[in-house]
Amino acid sequence: MRTVGILGGMGPEPAQALLERIKTAAKTRRKSDEVPLVVDLDTKLPSLVDGGGADPLPVLVDMAKRMQDSGAQALAMPCNASHQFAGELAAAVDIPLLDMVLLTSKTACAAARKGEKVGVLGSPALQETGIFDAAINACGGEAVYPEDSDMLLDAIREIRATGPTASVRNKVVQASHNLIWQGAHVQLMGCTEFSLLERALDPGAVKVDPLDVLAQAIVRFSRDQAA
Repeated sequence: MRTVGILGGMGPEPAQALLERIKTAAKTRRKSDEVPLVVDLDTKLPSLVDGGGADPLPVLVDMAKRMQDSGAQALAMPCNASHQFAGELAAAVDIPLLDMVLLTSKTACAAARKGEKVGVLGSPALQETGIFDAAINACGGEAVYPEDSDMLLDAIREIRATGPTASVRNKVVQASHNLIWQGAHVQLMGCTEFSLLERALDPGAVKVDPLDVLAQAIVRFSRDQAA
């Protein structure tokens, strides 16, 4: 079993949720079959949601190097927005990054019908950086976003302040309705905080959850299986 390092500090809930999903994806009851992990929750990491703050890259690089030194053989980040620094992180260490954005985009494209758009539910920063646009385009799809991006930003802030409340769920459901109206039935949770919500999509939507996709990739890597 190979060790995977988890870069946290982007909010404790997504990192904790990823650990639970790794356990579920591993489908094991034996201690010897559990996935070995190194987790770094660095609270000095600046927020990537609001933008305009301090550069988070130096903190991410320090975390990646610490985990490599601790024996990690691959890295994973339970934060989509952080993947705008995927290239810099890969260059800073000698171990691979299990890229959640690329993996999730491929999963979403596979779930979408030919020519169908893929909806992205997340902070405005995702659309500004274009990380999902590039990844979804690369697998033959087209990314679309809810028209009211500020509402989703409010929802992310609310989750971080008070947890996954009914108010937050209603905002995400409303955004999901808008994506359906735009022709995007396959919808990915572009903010991992949204992965904490239950029944937060339009009933006609097909959900693609990056935390589930990443958890499965981590288990495959740890067991040295093909991706």
